[in-house]
Amino acid sequence: MQNSIIRRLHTRRYSIIASLAIMILLISSIVIIPRGISIYAQSAHGGGGPDSHYVPSTAFGDTDDLPNGSIKTKRIGLAAGNASITGVVTDASTGSPVANAQVGISAGQVGSTAQYTTTGSNGSYSFGGIASGTYNLSAWRYTINGTQPMYKDAQQIGINVSSSQVVNFNLTPVAVSGSRTVPAGRAKNLIIADYDETYHESWFSDAQSMMNNSPATHQLSQHGVLATETWTQYGWSPIDHYQIAVGSYPAWRTPDAPGKVWGQPDGLDTNIWYGGTEQFGQQSIFDAAKSYGMNTAVIGGNDYPTGHITDSNVDQISLGKNINGVPTQWVTEVENFITAHASNPNGFLIYMPITEAEGRSVESTNPDDSSSQGLYQQASRWDDQAFGQLQTWLQQNNYTGNTAVSITADEAQNDHTSFDNFYGLGSTGQGTTRHVPFVFSGPGIVNGQTYGTTMGIDDMSANYMFSLGLPSPVDSRGHVITSFFTSGSNPTPTSTATGTPTATNTPTSTATATNTPNPTSTATSTVTATPTNPPTATSTPPQGSNLVQNSGFEAGGNTWVYGGANHPRRSTAQARSGSYSLKLGSNSGQQGDSTAYQLVTIPAGVKSANLTFYYWSASNDSSTYAWQEADIVNSSGTIIQQLFRNTTNDQAWIQMNFDLSSFAGQTIGIRFLDHENSKGGAYYNYLYVDDVSLTAR
Repeated sequence: MQNSIIRRLHTRRYSIIASLAIMILLISSIVIIPRGISIYAQSAHGGGGPDSHYVPSTAFGDTDDLPNGSIKTKRIGLAAGNASITGVVTDASTGSPVANAQVGISAGQVGSTAQYTTTGSNGSYSFGGIASGTYNLSAWRYTINGTQPMYKDAQQIGINVSSSQVVNFNLTPVAVSGSRTVPAGRAKNLIIADYDETYHESWFSDAQSMMNNSPATHQLSQHGVLATETWTQYGWSPIDHYQIAVGSYPAWRTPDAPGKVWGQPDGLDTNIWYGGTEQFGQQSIFDAAKSYGMNTAVIGGNDYPTGHITDSNVDQISLGKNINGVPTQWVTEVENFITAHASNPNGFLIYMPITEAEGRSVESTNPDDSSSQGLYQQASRWDDQAFGQLQTWLQQNNYTGNTAVSITADEAQNDHTSFDNFYGLGSTGQGTTRHVPFVFSGPGIVNGQTYGTTMGIDDMSANYMFSLGLPSPVDSRGHVITSFFTSGSNPTPTSTATGTPTATNTPTSTATATNTPNPTSTATSTVTATPTNPPTATSTPPQGSNLVQNSGFEAGGNTWVYGGANHPRRSTAQARSGSYSLKLGSNSGQQGDSTAYQLVTIPAGVKSANLTFYYWSASNDSSTYAWQEADIVNSSGTIIQQLFRNTTNDQAWIQMNFDLSSFAGQTIGIRFLDHENSKGGAYYNYLYVDDVSLTAR
C-alpha cells in the first residue's frame, strides 16, 4: 500500500509541482503584490508597519515638501535686448550718493528671474542689454560698516522700458548705533526654537499625540504666553522662515499669492524659494539686532531662514542634517556660542531650527501613532528633549533672568500625504498645516497667559524685537501684541541724517548687473554663511577664450561670490601677476570657512576644457582643524568633483591643471575654500588664488 502511494506520487510529481507553483503565485497575488503596491500608502496612513524607520532628513530648505521634479532647472537672466535702465541711489535726508547699495530688477511674475547689481561710489547703477518690457526694481543697503547707516528698501513697480530709462532711488537711512542699553523689563538675549513640521494641536490639544509627552515645552508655556491661534500665511517652509525673520514678503520680486486653503493650488513661485539663495532685500531681525551690537547665530538642523536675507549680519550659521536621536550636538553648539560671546553687553539673538520632525519618513506618519513605529511622536520627543537640555543649561548658568525664549514652528506637516491638514481646516478655514505652536517666555513677558486671538506669523518678528526693547524690522507687517508684555511701548527705527557714506571695498565707480543668484554650496564645516547676491553663469565667450570672468581678481564687483564666516578679499600682499590676488582665510582668529566661487558654462560639443589656476598657501595648523580646498560644484552647490584638499605651508605659487571636458554642456561652479577652526588659539590657515583660467576648444 505504502509503496503504491509512493509510486503514484512519483508518476504525478510534475503535475503536483505545477499545482504548488500556481498556488504560490495565487497567494503572492493576494498578499505580496498588493503589499508592495501599497507600501507607500501604508506609511502614509497608519502606524507605518514593521518596515517603518526614521530617516534623517538631508533636504536642506525642506525641498522634500515639494512633489518630485518641482524644482526646475535654474533660470537664466532677464531676456536680452537693446533696452537699459540706469539711475542713482541717494540718501533721502542729505541727497548724498549711497555707495554699495544693492539694486534688483525683475518682471515680478511666477517663473521670472532677476538681476542684481551694486552701486558705485557715486551711487550709480545700470542694467544694460535687457529686453523691452515692464519691470519692478528695488534698492536697499543692510550691510553694516561701522556706524554708517543702513538704508530701508524702496521699490519702483511697473516701470515700462522700451529703450533707455532712468530710475532713481531716494533711500531712508536707518541709524546703526552699534550698541544698546537694555531697557528695564526687557530681555538682553533672545532664543527662538523652531520645531519644524509640528501642529499646534499635536502639542497642546491632542492627548493622543504630544500633549502629554512634551514636558519641557509645556513647562515653558506655563511660565509665559501660549498663543493658541497662531497661523502661517503660506505653509511653505522657506517662505515661512522668511516671514519669521522679516515679517514681510518681497512682492516686488514674486507674487504674494497664497492659496486660501493650504493644499489648494496657489500663485506662489515656490521654485525661487526652494531652489536658490537669492536675497530679496528686506531687513530681518538679524540685521536689526546686529545694528545694535548683538551677536547673532543660526544653529541647528536642516531648515533655515538665512537663504533669502542679508546673512552677512549672522555671525555664525551652523546647520546639518537631522540626527537620529536627541540632537544634543545642536544644543552644545548653542551653549558654546553663548559662552564665547558672554562678555558682549549687547546680548545675543539665536535662531535654532530643531528639525527632527522634518523629513518624508516622519511626515508620512500619523501624529497620533504612539507605537514604536510612530516616527512623528518619536521625533517630536527628541525635539522636546533637546529643548529641555538647553533650558536646563540656561537655568544652571543664570541666563533665564535676562533671556527671552520662544518655541514655534514655520509650518506643520505638508509633505503631500494624508496627514496634511490632519486636524481639518481649523478655526480660520485655512487648513491646519498652517496652524503652528507659539510659546513666548522671559523678562517682561506675562506669566501663564493663554492668548486665543488669531496671531499671524508676520507678528513674530515684531514681538521678538519688542521683547528686546528694539524696533521691528523696517518692512515688518506684524503688530506688537501688547497683552504679551507687562509694560512698555513699541520702539521705532531711528532715521539718521549722516554725511555721505563712503564706499566699502568697491574700487570701481559703477557696478554692472549680474544674473539671478544660485543656491549656496553644501556646508563643509560647522560655520558657514551663504553669499550675498551671487551671479549665475555668464554668457559663453568664443571657444579658446577664458570662460572665467575677473580671473586675476584685478577688478571688484561680484563676478566671484564670497561666503563663509570669513569672506575672502582682494589683496596686494601676494600677486602672481598684475596687482591683486584673492585671499581666502585669515592670519589669526578664523573660525569656519572662507569661500569663493564662480559659475561658468562649458559649451556642448567641445573636445577639451582645461582648468588652470595658481595658489599660495600658509598654515601652522593640522589637517584635523584646517585645510585648503578647490572643488567643482553643481548649480545646487553640491561638490561633484574635489580637485584637491591640502593643509600645506608652501608659501610659494603652485600651478594646478585639471581636465573638465567631462562637464561639456553643463553649468558648473569653480569653488575655492579655506577652513580653519582656531578655537581662540594662535593658529592660522589661508591661501591666495590667482590667474584662474578655463579654456574650452
